[in-house]
Amino acid sequence: MMRVRGAIVLAVGLPFWVYVVRFIDEVKKSPFGYEVGSVAFPMPAQYRVAGLVAVISFLLGLSLLVADFFNRNKKRPTDRQLG
Repeated sequence: MMRVRGAIVLAVGLPFWVYVVRFIDEVKKSPFGYEVGSVAFPMPAQYRVAGLVAVISFLLGLSLLVADFFNRNKKRPTDRQLG
């Protein structure tokens, strides 16, 4: 059975993605529109941090899933059949 640590990390990062996407959608509806992140309307620090945590958790979770998949499929010397 495969380890589920990668899926857990991906699930933990999901609220950060929702938080960032909802913020950007609401800002685009505001009078500032697409100027979010510019000099006129800089992105608040908490949203930059939430976006960074979301990206890091996604990459970490994906790499853990891939690593667990390869470790599961790798044959060990004791798994080989003789003859």
